Amino acid sequence: MSAALTARPASPPPADVVHDHSAGVRAHVTLHAVRRYGDRILGLEDTLEGLEDLEAVDAMVALGVDVPGIRAWLAFFGGVGKRHGAIGVCRDGVGLVLKGGRVVTVLSKRGERRNRA
Repeated sequence: MSAALTARPASPPPADVVHDHSAGVRAHVTLHAVRRYGDRILGLEDTLEGLEDLEAVDAMVALGVDVPGIRAWLAFFGGVGKRHGAIGVCRDGVGLVLKGGRVVTVLSKRGERRNRA
C-alpha cells in the first residue's frame, strides 16, 4: 500500500484561519511548548511553578484549559512555518520556536515579563 493511502488526513485549520497555507503540514508539539503557552500566554506561570512539563500540562487540563485546542493551534501554525523552512512563527502575539519540524517552546511576542520579587 502506498504512503499516500495510509497517511492520516491533517487536522482542520483553526476556525480563525482565512487562508490555509499549510498544505496539510502539521508540526509536532512538545509538552514543553504547551506548558510554556500556559505560562506565557495564559498567565499560569505562578500556578504551574515547580511542576515538570507533564505535571504542568495535567494541571492545565484539571483547570479546564483547552489543551487539545492549544496543541492543534500550535501544530497548525508550526506546520506552516515547518513547510516554509522557518525557525520561528509569530501569530496573534504568540511566538513559536521551531526545531526540526517541532514546536519546542512558546514566547510572548509582546515581550511581557513579570518582575519577580
